[in-house]
Formats: sequence, C-alpha cells, structure tokens
Amino acid sequence: MHSTRLRVILVLLLALGALSMDGRTTSCLAAEPGNSSSSVTDFPKALWDDALALPTTENLWWLAGGAAASLAVAQFEDPEGVARFLNQPVIDEFADFGNIWGDIRLQAPLALGVWGVGGLSGDAEMADLGFDLSRSLLLTYGTVSALKVTFNRTRPNGDDYSFPSGHTAAAFSTAGVVSRRYGGWAGGVAIGLGVLTGLGRMEDKKHYASDVVAGATIGWIIGRNAARPARAEGVGWQLVPYGQGLAVAGRF
Repeated sequence: MHSTRLRVILVLLLALGALSMDGRTTSCLAAEPGNSSSSVTDFPKALWDDALALPTTENLWWLAGGAAASLAVAQFEDPEGVARFLNQPVIDEFADFGNIWGDIRLQAPLALGVWGVGGLSGDAEMADLGFDLSRSLLLTYGTVSALKVTFNRTRPNGDDYSFPSGHTAAAFSTAGVVSRRYGGWAGGVAIGLGVLTGLGRMEDKKHYASDVVAGATIGWIIGRNAARPARAEGVGWQLVPYGQGLAVAGRF
C-alpha cells in the first residue's frame, strides 16, 4: 500500500513539473533543442555530432568534479552499512522506485515513446525531446558498457561489472536532457529521480557509492550535451590546408 502511494506521488510530481512549463517558460529557455530535425534518418549523424561535441571546457569541469568525488567516496565506502541505513521504511520505498526508474526497460521505451508520439502527433517539441533522450541514452549506455568491461569491478553482492552504475547513468542522462531543455520543476524532479536511482542501487548492494557517483557524472554530461543549444556544438573538427598537406583543426 505504501509503495503504491509513493509511486503515485512521484508520477504526479513529474506530471506537475511538465505542466509547469508553459509557452512563456519554453520560449525563455537557455538551451533550445540542438537539432532541427528528429527523423530516424537523422539519428546516426546526430549521434556522431554528439560524440564530437563532448570535448568542451564545461564538460571537462563536470568530468573532473565527478571523478574527484568518485575517488573521494571510494576511500570511505561501506556498502553493508549504507544498505542497512537505506533499508528502512519510507527510504526503502523511495529507493525501490529509483531502481525501477533507472532500468533500461523503462528508460528506453520512455525515450522512444516520447520521440514516436511527438512525431506522429506533429508535436515538434515532444519529438525533439524524445530524439535527445534516445541519443543520450544510447551514447550513455555505450560509454558505461565499455567502462564496465574495462574495469570489471566486483559488485558488493559478488556479481561482475560494478563500475560505473548503468541505472544511475541512465537516470541522470534523462535528467541532463530535461534540466538543460526545461530547468524548473521538470529538471528538479528528473534530478531527484536520478538520486533515488543511485540510492536504490546501493540499497540493493548492486553498486558502491563511487559507482553511483561515476554513473551520475557520465549520464549528466552526455544528457546535457545531447540537449545543447544549436549554436553550441562543442568541438568542431575539420581538415584545413597546412604547408604542403592537410591538418585536423578543432574549434573549442
């Protein structure tokens, strides 16, 4: 009963956040959708552009901060103690919902669904949002999967591939997109759901705190990058004449 009420409350909060974005709010956004088209045929190029746009000073600072925080908490990790603390009434229910929210089986249909419904209904704003969410999620999971195989850290429960947390990365990927596009209620709720996902992974002893911090950092950077303004493409690479040959030049 308590779990059902909690889920209803969280869904209502998310809905309220979306409703709080009226036409005036949307028109004053600091970040507009970074892509003028959101068709399936545009997806590969847009995804490639996302990867090229990642190396920016802002993203470097986010990455440095996240790496430092992950290394710091790794020195004091106590997965058993954290799991016991989180496994309490109310906290446990919030954490359980976070586990559901960060699951790829929810995140992927959500992103693709928003994209599809927006396209079919002619709602360009919704289609662009789903387009950003889908690209962000794919790039996030690709990055996380590569890191999991590279580090192959044993989870607190004895399983493989602990670092970084994929659930947390997915949740913060969504939070990065939503917060950059809309901010306000929607951004705050999305970030809150990302935090709940991290708590859920630690409560179930699926991840260490450092895994969660690293996953949140990765998802946040990639999500915000996917929803970057059209005028801010990060690094632009091109071939330019240099002496008797060509050189690769980057715009930062």
